[in-house]
Formats: sequence, C-alpha cells, structure tokens
Amino acid sequence: MTIEHLQYLKHSNSKASKMVTELQQKGIHHEALLQLMLTIPRHDFVESAFSHLAYSATPLPIGKSQTISQPLTVAVMTQWLLKYSRLGRVLEVGTGSGYQTCILSHFFNKVHTIERQKSLFDTAHQRLSKMAIRNVEFHHGDGHLGWPTTLKVDAVIVTAMANKVPLALTDCLKDKGILIMPLDQPEPMIGCWQKLNDQWKRLEDGPAQFVPMLEGLVCD
Repeated sequence: MTIEHLQYLKHSNSKASKMVTELQQKGIHHEALLQLMLTIPRHDFVESAFSHLAYSATPLPIGKSQTISQPLTVAVMTQWLLKYSRLGRVLEVGTGSGYQTCILSHFFNKVHTIERQKSLFDTAHQRLSKMAIRNVEFHHGDGHLGWPTTLKVDAVIVTAMANKVPLALTDCLKDKGILIMPLDQPEPMIGCWQKLNDQWKRLEDGPAQFVPMLEGLVCD
C-alpha cells in the first residue's frame, strides 16, 4: 500500500466521520447502523469523478441516469427497517450502486435485490462479491414484477419513486411485514407501512426525492 493510498484512506475516514456526525444531528441514533456507515467505503460506490463528494449530503450520479441516495436517505430507510421489521428476508427494488444492498446485508439474513439496468446490475454484483458479501441474491429484472420465483419476505424496500405500489411487491410481503417506498402522490414522500392482513398501517413518512421507478429491462 502506497503512502498516497494511505493518505487517501485517512482523508476518506475523516469525511466518513463527519458524515456520521451529521447523521446523528439529523436524528439517526442506531449505533450499529452508524458504525457500519462509518466503515463502509462509500467512495467505492460512486463514479471516480465524484469520489470526493461521496460522503456529502447529496445524491450522486452512478450512470444510466441513476443516483446513489444521499447518506441521510439511506440511513432513515434503514433505521425504519431496524425499528419495525423482522430481520429475516428483505426484497430491495433498485440495486443501483449496491450501497443500500451492502448495508442491508449486514442486518438481514438474506437480501434479494432487483435491478433493471444490466450495467448497474453487473457492477453492483461484482462490487459486493469483491467485498465477500455472500447473503445477497441478485436479479436483473423489472421491479414492478417482483421476484421471479415465489418468495415471502419480512420487508420490501423500494429505492425509486412510483405513483402506485405494484401488487407483486405487496403480495410477497408476509403479514406484519414492512414496506418502505417513495410515492409521488398526493405529493412526493417516502413512507413506511406495516401490512396487517389486508390493511396497511402507516408508521413513518417524510419528504423524498428519488429517480422514477420505470418499467422494463435495459440490457446495454
């Protein structure tokens, strides 16, 4: 390891510490989550041209008109899951860079993640494999259609903005399971709901900005 690389890591660690402090100030209090976000190299999940902004409070482009959510958004959604969900299986719609996937893998027994963009799918898969993360199953598919085989999960987390909740996602959720999803009506927001038989109980909500949840596959 070169001196330049060591200096880069030290600089990144300083930025990560500042990020975590800002998250605490914004109401993120789950200690294991904060420690994890301190140690995961977020700069490895963004394009190299934006690595110096990786720990900033802003979404960043990751290619294909997609973004990695700002740290606070990731932290809020994950803290909701850790507060309300059983930590068995989780379905993530929108793998993106794989950053949220990586965080989920440290808390859930099994992560199923769907990405419609083949290039993002391949990069995230390779990235998490290099990190020796073994409890994630990847699928290149349309998130509106859910998982390709029968699956029952304890939580569903969607990382793109939709105008309605696809039935395929609610059908795979166990009773008392948790759904976290951004919706654009009546105004853009992200909510956390619990499934209670055929009823839904809203547990949390807040403002949100996400890329739209699109249908179909992109294979290039």
